[in-house]
Amino acid sequence: MISATSLLLIILAYVGLLYVIAAWAESGSERAQKLTSSAAVYALSLAIYCTSWTFFGSVGIATHSSILMLSVYLGPTLLMIVIWPLMQRILLIKQIYRVTSIADFLSARFNRSVSLAGLAALVAMIGIVPYLALQLKAINTSIDLLLAVQTQAKLTIAWLVWLGVALFTIVFGIRHLDPTERHPGMMLALAVEGLVKLAAMLTVGVFVCFVMFDSPLDIFAQLQQQMPEAAAKMASKPAFVTWFSYLLLAGTAFMLLPRQFHVLVVENPDANHVKKIQWWLPVYLFLMTLFVTPIAAAGLLLLGPETADSYMLSIPMLAGQELLTIFVFIGGFSASMAMLMVSGMTLSTMFSNHLVLPFIQRFRPDSRFKKYLLQSRWLAVFIVLGAGQIFYLYLGESYMLVNMGMISFCAVLQFLPLVIAGLYWPQVTSKGAFAGLCAGFGIWAYCLILPAIMKSGWINADILLTGPFGIAWLHPEHLLGSEMDKISHGAFWSMAANISALVLGSLYSKMSGEEKRYNAEFMDVMAERVAEDEAIMDTLPRDIDIEPKLKLLKGIFGQYLTPEHAENKLAACLTEADLNEVSLINVQELANLERTTERQLSGITGAAVAHMVVTQSTLYSESEIRTLERYYGQLLAELKISPAQLRQQLNYSKEKELLAKRYSEQMEGIVDERTRELQETLDKLKRAQAHLIETEKQASLGKMVAGIAHEINTPIGVCVTAASHLHDEVVALKKMFAAGDLSEEEFQHFMQTCTEAMDIILKNNARASKLIQSFKRVAVDQSSEQIREFGLKEYLEEILMSLRPALKKVPHEVKVICSNKLTCNTYPGGLSQVITNLIMNSLLHAFKPEQVGKVTIEISASEGQILMNYSDDGIGLDEDGEKNLFDPFYTTKRNQGGSGLGTHLVYNLVTQKLKGEIDVETSPGKGLCYHIRFPQNIED
Repeated sequence: MISATSLLLIILAYVGLLYVIAAWAESGSERAQKLTSSAAVYALSLAIYCTSWTFFGSVGIATHSSILMLSVYLGPTLLMIVIWPLMQRILLIKQIYRVTSIADFLSARFNRSVSLAGLAALVAMIGIVPYLALQLKAINTSIDLLLAVQTQAKLTIAWLVWLGVALFTIVFGIRHLDPTERHPGMMLALAVEGLVKLAAMLTVGVFVCFVMFDSPLDIFAQLQQQMPEAAAKMASKPAFVTWFSYLLLAGTAFMLLPRQFHVLVVENPDANHVKKIQWWLPVYLFLMTLFVTPIAAAGLLLLGPETADSYMLSIPMLAGQELLTIFVFIGGFSASMAMLMVSGMTLSTMFSNHLVLPFIQRFRPDSRFKKYLLQSRWLAVFIVLGAGQIFYLYLGESYMLVNMGMISFCAVLQFLPLVIAGLYWPQVTSKGAFAGLCAGFGIWAYCLILPAIMKSGWINADILLTGPFGIAWLHPEHLLGSEMDKISHGAFWSMAANISALVLGSLYSKMSGEEKRYNAEFMDVMAERVAEDEAIMDTLPRDIDIEPKLKLLKGIFGQYLTPEHAENKLAACLTEADLNEVSLINVQELANLERTTERQLSGITGAAVAHMVVTQSTLYSESEIRTLERYYGQLLAELKISPAQLRQQLNYSKEKELLAKRYSEQMEGIVDERTRELQETLDKLKRAQAHLIETEKQASLGKMVAGIAHEINTPIGVCVTAASHLHDEVVALKKMFAAGDLSEEEFQHFMQTCTEAMDIILKNNARASKLIQSFKRVAVDQSSEQIREFGLKEYLEEILMSLRPALKKVPHEVKVICSNKLTCNTYPGGLSQVITNLIMNSLLHAFKPEQVGKVTIEISASEGQILMNYSDDGIGLDEDGEKNLFDPFYTTKRNQGGSGLGTHLVYNLVTQKLKGEIDVETSPGKGLCYHIRFPQNIED
């Protein structure tokens, strides 16, 4: 058995070898450049598709159905038939728009949509991070097999491997800010890893088939004779819809998984290499799967069906082949490490470009954080890979992780309709694309993620029995009564929702003029029809001094780059726009310079943010804008569009404003006539409001009662279990006593069991009693009108205990700062209702879905007054929200169950019942703080 130290040295030696190879590739030598730009390295780097799930998991799948296993590799093979026309367009777009990722590609196609890019990044991260955990699980499971019981050493090696992958990713994947720059070191390392895992797979296949057995036929013959049921299962044919789904998912994943898109598109050195991989890649995949089925059959014969995913390592270990075992481990380690490196690089780029940067550009455009964009990507690598590591360590054996491979493929499938429509349908809109991705992702989460979470035991799984609210046709695994396997079911319905929303959203949403022009330009780019009217350009006067413009553009690049790199980017812009050694330019040349700047910047920030930054700059003066308008007017005149028609279109929005103004004036007379009717209606609404406020209080009490039942159920259930176990022990003791078989040792065991059971019962009964007392006191206070003296901190803790069922469902923290000695004499029910409503408002409205928020309740006393500051660090409110906060029926969640009475009820309780005052302090992004003051002794 290999020691932990030896295994660590082997891993370090292998990673060190990859480091040396990658460093040589980055050296810039002619031989290194020639090799890293070759079609062979490009093809082998695409073998990143074969992860540890391929290396180890394919053998496990083959034990259930070898045909289903082959479909995972037949999908990419069939894709090779049609990949050339797709890649021609995609590579042209990548070159012109400097695409950095699949999210950036979608943004570049759909009018540089920031929201679509952000949504695509979220879909990728949510779908892929658990898939990273699969790779880490594969490495750690392999280490488990090799190190046997050295638990602490295994955990240490697991974290060292994680750290090594992260550092390697940063050194050779995110050394430069522009992710469109090729990474020859990483690509050569991926190619070497592709060769290593192929060699390991073939070596163990030859050993199993021709050393341990006479041939593959001999293996199958023995399996048929000794385990006919297992043999029949391996040869079973999946349903057509399952087989087709796996083909589609595998083909799509090969092209659109973030790591695959990066290697296939962003790292492509020559478009003609695609023609070569059309037949090289199928050969590689054929060799990778050549021995999978014989190894699976041999594993069933030698080890049984329980550990099918570890046959690749277990069989050489069983045969005592230590060197072969280490070689197989390195092959699996290569498969995992390659996927982790490129996924970490691509996901971190999407995180920074499409989630962090748009937020900064919108709310803090002058932030100095932009200077540390590269460092933020390094941090994002640790965050992304760390999330995968934590997912594995805490949920490594869950149902969700075990089934995450195809679930992740299904998440990536949501990009396919957008890519195909974007390449071939000129009328598709950004709104339609956003709607399609939202709908598909939502159905994917409902049909695949939700059942996986439930089956993992994290939330109640009742809807998997009867459907939500007892509606069987809404069952997440059998929508509309469909009967398919779970992966095919999720793929079918998510695609149906995605395509429907994409088509309907595009047909029924209007394109803006800007989007129409951008779409036309984009389709021309793909058809390679881009041309300039040189004759008209030459007639424009070159009267614009280029130096101030260059200074401005350098400032734009300087927000993200060092002065030296900003100069290099600016020089690249001038070269691309053919404006080197020019001092005066015309407006059309300025427009060309603006476009090249946006393209160069998009390589750093993504197309959406680059467009936002350049658009917000003051590149054009008023006179230059007018000149540019005249130029385009001249172009339109050649198309026989009259000036009157052009002016009519340009003034369309102004005409609409004038029409709205006239309509508003006509409405003033009608408003006066309706005033009396509205006054009467207002009186009725006030009476209805009073009734609704009372209903709101009762509804809050009802929710608390539901929480009581849920909280007390746990300790009572434990008591019942302990008592039942004790009853069984007593019955058993009676039988042994009656039969005269009761020994002293058995009696002592019975006494110990009694003691333990009674301790459990007493502790849980005490816990239930404490819960009941707290809930009872708060519930009685809320339903009564009595004044009493009470300790504030103790009472606040009881209120928080009553809210525990709601607080347990969210990651947010509630902190109370209050002296233990502080008391007050007032209405405890009114104070309880105020605190409850404020906390529930924060949980519902204050925080973004991904935020871990904090609520602070600070209470002090001064001059006979209780001063309470209630604050959260959520999204806050704008001026209109702050102004209307205490109005009846005002809510930011109108369509999500908000009644709009919570803060209005708080205002009434503080000012009327507690005889106090309340005001609020807030601003967007700065959270919300209520300042509440009321008498310490209300009777005074």
